[in-house]
Amino acid sequence: MGQQQDRKIGLTKRSTRITLIGSKQGKLYTLYSALEQRGYHSRFLFNDSDAFLGLPPTDILIIDITVAHQPRSSQFVRVPAILVLAENANAQLPPWLQLQHVFLRPYPETPEDLIPRLASFLPEQSHTFNLPTHNTEHLALLFGITQYLSGHLDIRDLFERILDLAPYLNAEFSALLLVEQNETIYYRSNQPGRQELTGTTGRQFARRLIKNGLEGWVMRHQQTAIVADVLQDSRWLKASYLPDVSYSVLAMPVQLERVEAQGVFLLGHSRPGFFSADDIPLLDDVLAQICRALENALLFKNQSQRSVQLALINEVSQAATSILNLDVMLRTVVQAIRRSFAFYRVTVYLFNAATNRVELHAQSPGDRMKTDGSSPPKSFGLREGLVGWTTATKRTVLVNDVTRDSRYIPDEDPVEIRSKLCIPIVMGTKIIGVLDLQSTQLEAFERYHVSALETLADQLAIAIENARLYDTINRHVDELTSLNQISQAINASLDLQETLTVITDQTIRLMNVAAASVVLHDEQRNDVWFAAASGEGAEAVIGRRIPYGQGIAGWVTESGSPVIVPDVSTDKRFFADMDRTSGFTTRSIMCVPLQTRGHTIGAIEVMNKRVGTFNQDDVSLLQAFAAPAATAIENAQLYQEKTQTIARLADTQRQLIQTAKLAAVGELAAGVAHEINNPLTSIIGLTSLVLESPNVKLDEVARTDLNVVSTEAGRARDIVRRLLNFARADAPKRQKVDFNQLVEEAILLVYTKSVSYQIELKKSLSQLPEMYLDVNQIKQVLVNLLNNAVYAMQDNPKPAILTVTTQLESQPVPGHPNKTAAVMVCKIKDTGPGINPEHLDNIFDPFFTTKEVGEGTGLGLSISYGIVEQHNGTISVESQPGQGATFTVTLPIDTQNDDDDRFALRK
Repeated sequence: MGQQQDRKIGLTKRSTRITLIGSKQGKLYTLYSALEQRGYHSRFLFNDSDAFLGLPPTDILIIDITVAHQPRSSQFVRVPAILVLAENANAQLPPWLQLQHVFLRPYPETPEDLIPRLASFLPEQSHTFNLPTHNTEHLALLFGITQYLSGHLDIRDLFERILDLAPYLNAEFSALLLVEQNETIYYRSNQPGRQELTGTTGRQFARRLIKNGLEGWVMRHQQTAIVADVLQDSRWLKASYLPDVSYSVLAMPVQLERVEAQGVFLLGHSRPGFFSADDIPLLDDVLAQICRALENALLFKNQSQRSVQLALINEVSQAATSILNLDVMLRTVVQAIRRSFAFYRVTVYLFNAATNRVELHAQSPGDRMKTDGSSPPKSFGLREGLVGWTTATKRTVLVNDVTRDSRYIPDEDPVEIRSKLCIPIVMGTKIIGVLDLQSTQLEAFERYHVSALETLADQLAIAIENARLYDTINRHVDELTSLNQISQAINASLDLQETLTVITDQTIRLMNVAAASVVLHDEQRNDVWFAAASGEGAEAVIGRRIPYGQGIAGWVTESGSPVIVPDVSTDKRFFADMDRTSGFTTRSIMCVPLQTRGHTIGAIEVMNKRVGTFNQDDVSLLQAFAAPAATAIENAQLYQEKTQTIARLADTQRQLIQTAKLAAVGELAAGVAHEINNPLTSIIGLTSLVLESPNVKLDEVARTDLNVVSTEAGRARDIVRRLLNFARADAPKRQKVDFNQLVEEAILLVYTKSVSYQIELKKSLSQLPEMYLDVNQIKQVLVNLLNNAVYAMQDNPKPAILTVTTQLESQPVPGHPNKTAAVMVCKIKDTGPGINPEHLDNIFDPFFTTKEVGEGTGLGLSISYGIVEQHNGTISVESQPGQGATFTVTLPIDTQNDDDDRFALRK
């Protein structure tokens, strides 16, 4: 009974292919089981992902409403009939499935309620054409053709059916050429030698026919052409690879107004002169049926394509509104495009205004690319390659054979790209980027692809700008948060070096760079020095000095202006020696001044941005960070100066107390000297009387002892006298004096008998002219230097040798390069442990001493420096650890208009 009912409604069990998609526990599987039991040709797919990749041949597709609402379900629209079942009576079809051949129905109570009605969803069609060959009954022929062609909506399948009509139209072969909207070309022929011209090859051959063949003539003139013998008609395009064969052909123009398409339907016979004008009326009616079927198939194709386009745009719109991360959103979009159109590769390039190039941001790779790791170029310049041309012109570039376009630049992909479509992504007049699609097939892209992807590119432009805006807002929030945290960190300490290190460390984190440094302006030395550095090569940079105004950091410090150097090799201000010292390779630099209260104290520079290149946004961010950094540095400097001042004041107070004690000791020593001087005078006088008295008889031993007593008492008296003379506070007075005599007197004060037992004295005093000097001041200088030398050699394991030399030299006169003047040079050298290098710069500073507490005031060398300077001379020191020290005093020879100027050297 059931079989009889199915036959009544026209559903053929064996030929009607039914596909269902669902789960094994759902109602669809119950329906599938019922169909199987009743002998229907049905198939059940448990995984909808497999169905999206490709359906088996299907006449009726039965799916659940949840599957229908997936955007990828737009790929099912090619199926002749789609039945969507829903539990909810208020359910609605998605926009891309709202088509005439898609039906929405509620789930039936039982499968038996639905199976008898399945045939009603199929379009009426006839699967066979059983009219006898050479049917002469006009109406019967037309009816048969109508039945044969109706309901076939796949354009390729319909082409084959139209070609199959040739025997029923008294022809041996036929051909059909169709051009849709002046772009998309369809061509099929069953003429011997042309049967294999399909796909890309067929389209290329069709273009030749349109340009130079009979078919093109018919389309241009819009009239039927009857050719009795093609060998005698120049309009017939002959193939060089086929032998010359005589055919009679009849070619009729095809016009499809509803779909803006035109073409040619051609019939042929091997007998010359076979066709005549008498055949045209019947063929016109046949052609009308063919045109109607072609229009229906093209309308169905276009509607299906629009459904796919609508589903794709819907998916992209959902991604654009729900995914605000630019990279993730672009990857989702390219994957959706490739899934919808099955192109080999889809890539999105974004325009970088800073570099004036379009740069790769997202791509959906082809299958081969996944295994060998090849990839398209990372960026293109304007008019470089097809992508660059699209960027420069803001126009779509379609190349269906890249070998014929000189603008195409092949990449390293082993898969050969044959077709390429580049769609500009534009917002108004602003170029955002390029959507690049590649195919391994010739003639892969049609007008439909261009239209769909241009619409999608408009949506994508908005999505990209929104994502960028979102990224910018998030980045600014992160930057403000980082700036706040960094400001707190750098102001948490008043230690200058710690503050500087925190600044460079935080700069690397904030700017995402390879290295950062801080330079400070040294106003006394008029240069800039690297006070802190972090990142690669930092240790070799710290402490380096460069002239003020030179180098990139020096230039920024002097000018007070920020600078970006994208390529340091092109900037003359860059010091390449820094890289050679540190081993770091600098590619790019950004530097901003450190300013506080309108004064530039230095600069911050960053090197080698890790992602992208330095831009004005980076300058603004680093300047925002430099302001609190400069304040923190200034505060730390002030704190350091105050701390040092307090320490110096405390040290000065201690030294003043020590000086006062020494002054008291000096006064006491002077009093003691006066007291000692009286008994010494008595001793000298009495011993002299005893030795000189003729009444005193002394043996030789007694006389010798008394002579020793007299001599030693005289020596003690001389020492006391010299001590009193040295301590006497006379008014400064210059007089003509022998410098060597002052040296001898100073040696007598210092090189006592006890000292001579421990230290060897070497003197080399050259002949000198008399000089105008303050005797007491110069003697004080010499005594200080000699005392220091003697002190340095005490308890020294090396042989102690004190060397004192004087000599006459000549030196250039400042400001007069051709003149020299005579100077006296005195050197005092010891063999002590020497002076540490870190102490050399401070050796002449007041209160600086390396002696133990209570053994020195730190004023001797400072006072000596001032005395020598007042005499227009210089005092300097040379020393290396373990090699002793040499102090050099240089004084000008001043003859005070003396007539004897034999020692003045002039040129």
